Amino acid sequence: MVTVPLGVGRAAPFFPVPAGRSRRTSAERRRSYDFGLAAERDAAHFLRAGGYAILRQRFKGRSGEIDLVAQRDDTVAFVEVKARRRGWDGLDALDWRKQARISAAADEWLAAHPVYAGYCQRYDIALVWPGGAIEYLENAFEHVESGGW
Repeated sequence: MVTVPLGVGRAAPFFPVPAGRSRRTSAERRRSYDFGLAAERDAAHFLRAGGYAILRQRFKGRSGEIDLVAQRDDTVAFVEVKARRRGWDGLDALDWRKQARISAAADEWLAAHPVYAGYCQRYDIALVWPGGAIEYLENAFEHVESGGW
């Protein structure tokens, strides 16, 4: 019997993919990324057509990110864009942790833009289907305090 030391003549360790997930190629990841960017662009056009001004796209704070920050009248909407093959599947990805990160990022954005501090704040979701159809959910969730989790 021959003993082979660990790491010599052996394949890389196998880490199973969690159930429901598959390993994606770089081309597949790129297509998903491009689909997401197109969805954000479509959602921004949708909001502009509805009378909103887009104040910021793809805001990245220390605690999270916001896809779109839009303003109409005295309301600032923090919009999460979810693009999926079946649009409603995007809601599954928006658990309370994600809501808390969006809320914390909104707090950061507001701290950097105090002129909007007195505006009504709203957390919306834009579900984008392939082909550009949009389901827009106003007041989709409430602000989540970061100290509560």
